Amino acid sequence: MGNGVTGTAVREPAVPGPRRPRAARRTLAVLGAGVFAIGTDMFVVAGVLGGIATDLGVTVGSAGLAVTVFALTYAVGAVLLAPPLSARPPRRVLVVSSAAFAVLNVSAALAPALPALLAARLLGALAASAYVPAAAAAAAAVMPASHRGRALGTIVGCMSAATVLGAPAGVLLASMLSWRAAFALPAVLAAAVTGLLLTCDVPRPPESGEPPASGGEAPCPGDAGHPGRQQVPPHQRQLRPGRLSHHRPLLSHRDPGQAPRCRAAVRARLRPLGSPAVAATLVVTFLLMTASYSTYTYLPQLLAEAAAPMGSGLFIAVFGLAGAAGTWWGGSAADRRGPGRVVGPALVVSAAAFAVLPHTVATAAGAVVAVAGWGAAVWGFVPAQQHRLIGLGAATPTLLLALHSGAVHLGSAAGSLLGGLVVDTVGAARLWTVAVVFCGAAWAVHTILARTVLARTVLAGTVLVRKEKRS
Repeated sequence: MGNGVTGTAVREPAVPGPRRPRAARRTLAVLGAGVFAIGTDMFVVAGVLGGIATDLGVTVGSAGLAVTVFALTYAVGAVLLAPPLSARPPRRVLVVSSAAFAVLNVSAALAPALPALLAARLLGALAASAYVPAAAAAAAAVMPASHRGRALGTIVGCMSAATVLGAPAGVLLASMLSWRAAFALPAVLAAAVTGLLLTCDVPRPPESGEPPASGGEAPCPGDAGHPGRQQVPPHQRQLRPGRLSHHRPLLSHRDPGQAPRCRAAVRARLRPLGSPAVAATLVVTFLLMTASYSTYTYLPQLLAEAAAPMGSGLFIAVFGLAGAAGTWWGGSAADRRGPGRVVGPALVVSAAAFAVLPHTVATAAGAVVAVAGWGAAVWGFVPAQQHRLIGLGAATPTLLLALHSGAVHLGSAAGSLLGGLVVDTVGAARLWTVAVVFCGAAWAVHTILARTVLARTVLAGTVLVRKEKRS
């Protein structure tokens, strides 16, 4: 996360355009740059909340709503927008969403008051929730099958790079100019990506095992083989009325059954929540992310004294670097020892780091160590949880990972909201108590999950296997 497979009788058909190596790499780089811009916007706000609060005349906790609104809207938008947008040409979705994201970040940078800033953040989150899944799907489609894992890894890596490079750069700009420059940076990046996307050939993601094609429309997830819907061959899709005709609007040729199918796709995305093991696993993720973002969002306020010599951007960069290392460790350890052996220690280390943080406010070195341990633990926890979800087999890996992403963003929304209430009422020094309590709750659910729910799941699977052998 080689080259084509040798010795097989099935060869992947040649597809023109973006599958040429140079063009494919260029398209992948542009897609990743867009994700980097969005990641920068996500993580930079924590470093400029003080400036926002002072300039707009609100409390730091109220300014933190800029994080809450974005995270909550992104979590909901990623679930609701993906089915209908998958029926649109991917380049159009990417261009429109990246352009909208750029414009809305300019609006955030120019916001005269908090309500205007929150409105820009809400709409910007919708644009981001449309772009990121579309970019991941396009990255998988633009590369040969043998390189799709690397392509998806590039997209994820660009989001991680934003915590190490983009967000600290935004905080640095804000310290030299104004908090508004922190929103201008992702706006400029997104505008550049929009222009570059217009020069890229972005293929449609494959459906029903077909190789990506350069034309046509993709159906909603789960449409392939849908009863009552005729599957149109790729060479005929580009000849549909309305695609080449300039006399009739495209909307007049919409499939009347598309809306019900998209609603069914949304319901299908939520169906795995009926599994106790899946639900409990997602609750653990939600609780730890609530703990983490209750502190991360207000980290500059908590470590103001320690950050004074070098600025809060240092701690954001340390958190990102440690998170990258933790992600590698968590994934590798989950493969070797199982996800449960990673999740438990990650929860304990996170709680310890939160408890130690208030005692390091006077020393930058101590704060760096605590933040690094916290970042490594939290981000090491993520791939282990993903590993556990996929192992449950309650749905397709893509669907389970989408639900996990939703739990992460819902946790960040809840954490930033709760942390803001704490900062405004009793001060940033008390954030550690909230974080430790939520880590403890996550540990309790994790323990119950391991001892009961997962045990029942394994037992049910064993009984089923035995019955199959007897029959």
